[in-house]
Amino acid sequence: MQRLVLTSFALAAALAASGANAQAFSLTLGYQNTDPKSDNGQLAGADATVNDDWSLTGSAAYSFNDNWSVELWSGLAKFEHEVSLAGLGTAASVEHRPTTLSVNYHFAPDSTVRPFIGLGYGWVNVSGERTLGALSGLGIDGSNANGIAFGAGLDWFVSDNVFIRADVRRLSFETDVTVETLGNVGTAEVDPIVYGISAGLRF
Repeated sequence: MQRLVLTSFALAAALAASGANAQAFSLTLGYQNTDPKSDNGQLAGADATVNDDWSLTGSAAYSFNDNWSVELWSGLAKFEHEVSLAGLGTAASVEHRPTTLSVNYHFAPDSTVRPFIGLGYGWVNVSGERTLGALSGLGIDGSNANGIAFGAGLDWFVSDNVFIRADVRRLSFETDVTVETLGNVGTAEVDPIVYGISAGLRF
């Protein structure tokens, strides 16, 4: 997945540099928060809570015209979350890298401030699972996830080519959790909202 993201960024930059379709491509670099929903289901019969985390993100987009674009967005560094269980405290931690491919509609394309909405599909690659506290020493595994992604935001153009973006997206993210000796202990229902600020460059 990381190779796909980096390849897509490189392709977008190369095409932009070639001069084809001037200002049809854009790249962003951001710092964003993944904030899971408040009710994260039950694991091993106990209510689970997943905390939030901040990380670097990036995107590459191609504009078909003034209003429509397709965007590949991903975490450039992994997000890490701690999982707490009622009565046990912090029981595990997990890393993940979200990636979405979406179609965006941009309003007011000639204005300084340009809102947009998006709809697409997302993939979440889960890794780095480890047990903590009462479960420390047991092996743990979380499944990858995928599903519909929704997004919205606005771009503030400080020049013809440079903009600041504030955006928010909702990801479908549920991971089946398996713990050594315990088997499948349930599904962590994360379904986070991802929000933050990015700097962008349009070619």
